[in-house]
Amino acid sequence: MYQIRIGVGDLRSKAMFESERETQVVFGEKFDLLERGDAYSLIQSQDHVKGYIKTNIITEYTDKSYKLRRFHSHPEIKLPFGSYVSKEEAEKYKIPENKLVSVSNNNFSVCDLSMEFIGVPYLWGGTSEFGYDCSGFVQRLYKFTGVQIPRNSGSQRDFTETVDNFDSAKPGDLVFFKGHVGLYLGDGNMIHANGNSASVSVNNLFDGSKYSKNLQEIFEKIGRVTKSL
Repeated sequence: MYQIRIGVGDLRSKAMFESERETQVVFGEKFDLLERGDAYSLIQSQDHVKGYIKTNIITEYTDKSYKLRRFHSHPEIKLPFGSYVSKEEAEKYKIPENKLVSVSNNNFSVCDLSMEFIGVPYLWGGTSEFGYDCSGFVQRLYKFTGVQIPRNSGSQRDFTETVDNFDSAKPGDLVFFKGHVGLYLGDGNMIHANGNSASVSVNNLFDGSKYSKNLQEIFEKIGRVTKSL
């Protein structure tokens, strides 16, 4: 198994920088190396996404003891929320104890976590607080609570258990639209990484605004996460 040696690494659709960003891996996330190349190598992430990543940022994976509760900056590296580190890496990068939690500690609310990222920029293919896309945002939140869900919104929609209506919806459910997903907070509110605000923001689905009406027109389903990959 392998990991990256920097905070965040892009997985591209082709072995070139100009190709589309499929997704990202953060520091400490392990992946399979399928084919090593000079400039780019083909890998497969834990959520089964294949893509090309720069070869010079790949290194061998080491067992992890902690996950980062908050962003940490060190002269050698910038580590986003959800990174995984060993005890040695935590010491090397001088990460304070209040930013670290045990990898086995999954006692967190996805809704509470989500509110800390309001204003984070929208980034196609992004899975970190340097920039999220809609499905990368909800996936990262759930992963921090120990639940692995698929990477893209279509697969997430199929993976979740359908909730009949908003009267039955609970905070933490996922709300699916055509090509989009958000995290339900309750009382008609949803937090999501979106192109409309170009950031992570909270919107009410029933406030009568033009945007809420547009979302209602492309609404597909409410999904409840009941299992992990």
